[in-house]
Amino acid sequence: MQRFGFGFVLFGLILILTVVGILLTDGLAPGRVAPGFAAMGAALGGLCLVVGLYGLERGRDMTRHIG
Repeated sequence: MQRFGFGFVLFGLILILTVVGILLTDGLAPGRVAPGFAAMGAALGGLCLVVGLYGLERGRDMTRHIG
């Protein structure tokens, strides 16, 4: 469970950083990225972070009770 959680956290951070990077470079050539796409990408990244952190906490609680 912790591996999946770590994967989700990593994917969420990469997705958010990618969206931020694209929006920063979009200032040089406005109109290249749709605002809806950026909002959906950031929302998906945030959701991945929440799910990943939940998975990390759940995995930690399970190992604490088992071990």
